[in-house]
Amino acid sequence: MSDADIAGCVSSWRNNGGSLDGERHRILHRRITDLDRILPLLGAAEDSPYWRRLHQLAHLASEAGP
Repeated sequence: MSDADIAGCVSSWRNNGGSLDGERHRILHRRITDLDRILPLLGAAEDSPYWRRLHQLAHLASEAGP
């Protein structure tokens, strides 16, 4: 679910010229918090690079104000 939520928020961010509404901003922050807890547990897992890139993408989009 995290990847779908982040993808949806990033898509909205792109479609709205780099801005997010308050709800999508909150969703991204929740997912960033989730990934902050999960990433250290992944270690060198095969899909770890995917989640790290997704985490970075969520951070970049969340820096836009609501």
